[in-house]
Amino acid sequence: MTVRPFRGVVFDLDGCLVKGPHAIPGAPEAVSRIRAGSVAVRYFTNDSSKTPADMARRLNGHGIEAQPGEVLTSAVVAARYASGEHPGGRVLAVGGKALRESLEEAGLKLVDDASAEVVVVGRDIEFSYGKLETACRAIWGGAAFIATNRDRRVPVDDGFVPGTGAIVSAIAWATNRRPKVMGKPSVLAGRAAIESLDLDPAEVVIVGDSLDQDIRMGKAVGATAVLVLSGASTLADVARTQARYRPDAVLPDVCALPEWIDQRLENLGR
Repeated sequence: MTVRPFRGVVFDLDGCLVKGPHAIPGAPEAVSRIRAGSVAVRYFTNDSSKTPADMARRLNGHGIEAQPGEVLTSAVVAARYASGEHPGGRVLAVGGKALRESLEEAGLKLVDDASAEVVVVGRDIEFSYGKLETACRAIWGGAAFIATNRDRRVPVDDGFVPGTGAIVSAIAWATNRRPKVMGKPSVLAGRAAIESLDLDPAEVVIVGDSLDQDIRMGKAVGATAVLVLSGASTLADVARTQARYRPDAVLPDVCALPEWIDQRLENLGR
């Protein structure tokens, strides 16, 4: 593979740029430095409970420049996929307002019963046994099963909270069905990120704190994958990971990324 300068960076959010209600110290300055180098920026989150506009407001509130068009969410990827496979179809959304809006914007018809042709599962802080039963009945009846992501946990300011994967696993266990996963680390997610930049994967670096999510996605699409140690994964985790899934670089946090990119450019110029 020909080594090229980076022209695009895809950032994870939680654990990479922000943690709970706070930006990771130095993250706003790091993103600004990267933008100043004429590098395109995208933000990708597996969180399906917020719209791209919500996420852009959150980032801007932390001093990190972001436009809604620069933000990708697993809900958006799921809605596009469901619409392509079942145009105008009936969809049961296990999730909040943002997921429902994404599905409606993709031309899908929302239903709240087991007549659904598709079940799309996202983060749902009001998940209940009733919702579990309805989703299962739809899938038992032949509905397609789509998950926005299978995150086990999400980093917050004081530790972690359960991720969407906990809900997805409950439905998968009861139905004995495997969902089609839209978010990181799926190839669908990686392709959506690369296509949004209109670049070759070799020109893109994907940055995040999770080996299982961010790094695997980067590897799956042929981008450069950089792990930051400010969230879910540790150096010990890297040591236990198969060589093909290891990151191309490990940095203490995102603050070290601009210098790492600059150093790579210097090496290319020699």
